[in-house]
Amino acid sequence: MTAKECGTCTKCCEGWLGANIKGHEMYPGKPCFFVEIGKGCTIYKDRPKDPCKGFSCGWIDIEDMPEEFRPEVSGVIMHFKENNGNRYIALAKAPNNPTEQYLSWAIVYARSRGHNILWYIDGKSWWLGNDDFCMQMELQHFK
Repeated sequence: MTAKECGTCTKCCEGWLGANIKGHEMYPGKPCFFVEIGKGCTIYKDRPKDPCKGFSCGWIDIEDMPEEFRPEVSGVIMHFKENNGNRYIALAKAPNNPTEQYLSWAIVYARSRGHNILWYIDGKSWWLGNDDFCMQMELQHFK
């Protein structure tokens, strides 16, 4: 199988995720200062390690992830994160909530590999995972 590439997808840079890139804030409603939406990064060769080079897109990294879950098609970004030593899969609205088909696939994928998973639907958070991860999520989401 040929390695997947971003192509024209720029969802991770369009402001659906929060980050600081070379002193420029990116957050929901504010895209990365350096992105040309639908084209790519204007500083790609000089982009910073964190968060850009270190970003782990599920659609790119998971070989058998269905084509319809590509972020620019599904409107959902699946990515890998870490919180206090617990690695997990996060599903981010970009701008869509995950469909039932997408969410079912993601949960089966995560659980079959022993991964923790976090997703949001209409601003409400949900998660599955090991006891430590679930406790961390409860503390963060119910403060």
